[in-house]
Amino acid sequence: MRVLIIDDDDIARELLSSTLRKVGHDVFEMPSAIGATRAIFENDVDAVVVDVMMPDICGDKLARVLRQGSRGATLGIVLVSSRPLEELRSLARSTQADGVVTKAEVRSSLGASVTDACARRGRALRAR
Repeated sequence: MRVLIIDDDDIARELLSSTLRKVGHDVFEMPSAIGATRAIFENDVDAVVVDVMMPDICGDKLARVLRQGSRGATLGIVLVSSRPLEELRSLARSTQADGVVTKAEVRSSLGASVTDACARRGRALRAR
């Protein structure tokens, strides 16, 4: 799958990227949400992994914006944060995000969460 990661923290973004690359995903990275819609179209992205806490736009607000766009119905969206899991789940429900991962669980849960998010939106694994 092709995954866009949006996180303003360089170290966190590298952890997210390396975790997804290890399980075979093609990964694109951005340090902010500016230009995310264009990157989604240009790279034919299947899923977006977005940090909730960013300076330009919160990840949950970005998720709402993405859902309203032309690719919104088929785009898998996973919210990532160091916030408590229940708070993340509440944000996911309110934004129609497909999954949540706490930063403490990135290595163990992110790959499966992205796969599940894409499956929910009808996006199958790409042949390599």
